[in-house]
Amino acid sequence: MRRMIIIFAVIGLLFAFTLNTTSATELWFDPDDQLYDVGDTLTIDLYADIDEADTIFGFGFDLSFNGGFSYISGPGDSGSYLTFTGFTANSTYFDTALPPLWDDGDTIAGEAYFGSNVWGTNILLGTFYFDAPSSAPIGVENIHLGAPDSTDPFYPDGLLIGDLMAPVSLMPNNPTATAAPVPEPASILLLGAGIAGIAGFRKKFRKK
Repeated sequence: MRRMIIIFAVIGLLFAFTLNTTSATELWFDPDDQLYDVGDTLTIDLYADIDEADTIFGFGFDLSFNGGFSYISGPGDSGSYLTFTGFTANSTYFDTALPPLWDDGDTIAGEAYFGSNVWGTNILLGTFYFDAPSSAPIGVENIHLGAPDSTDPFYPDGLLIGDLMAPVSLMPNNPTATAAPVPEPASILLLGAGIAGIAGFRKKFRKK
């Protein structure tokens, strides 16, 4: 009986370790929720936690404004309200002078210096830039990052592990961000009046 308990305990530990290992690598936007106004320029950083077992030598992602149903090709393309104007890879880790060898027209891409490996926590991959045109209306824009060509053997998307000659794609998750318009003063006053009215009604009701 004791032997069976030990065996199950070991299996449980191995299973937990496997889950931790496979879920350690993650992508996220910062900020993932922000307000903007007409004519503003927005910046969104792309970060990654990269497990040592998933050490990368580069990345390539595509940007979507409609949840991944379609992807934009590069700067100048727009969603419903925002225009993507550029991406700058983090020059601490990635060579910004030359385009990556595997880039097949990804929205963004980066290659580590001399094929060196990158891993660790809170790794800044780079920064996105968006404009809210002054001549266009503003509204809620949803920003989605994906890897639609992750299975392409020659030009894969995602976090790239292995080596330049045989890259293997890893897409642990699809980060999203939301940009919403700054509330108009009239809307704020209306909301404030409504709250004040509710407070006054409750006060009057309590006196009775």
